Amino acid sequence: QISSHLRGNSLRFNNLLVVIKQTAFEEYSQLKLRGQAPKALRWKRLESRYKAHKQCVSHLLAILRQHQVNFSCVNRVELDRQHLADVDLVVAVGGDGTVLSSAHFLDHGTI
Repeated sequence: QISSHLRGNSLRFNNLLVVIKQTAFEEYSQLKLRGQAPKALRWKRLESRYKAHKQCVSHLLAILRQHQVNFSCVNRVELDRQHLADVDLVVAVGGDGTVLSSAHFLDHGTI
């Protein structure tokens, strides 16, 4: 539970970066608008995963606001080294690809 780590004086972050994955549902929805989405997609399954992901992101951001943590959010595909300036902690919300993309920009002394 992240909320337990944000309480008290033992652990405090001045600036946190939340890296958020774009779900397949979001990507395919954009393709669908342009008439380019694959026809054999399980839309209900993709939508269900999208809703679960958005709920997770909303819950995390609510906890951060509740504990008055300074944070910014960036889409995984837009992440760049400039987003890491003055960041104490990076939180990746997605899957292994989001974690790996985020870790790619980290090096000794960055965080």
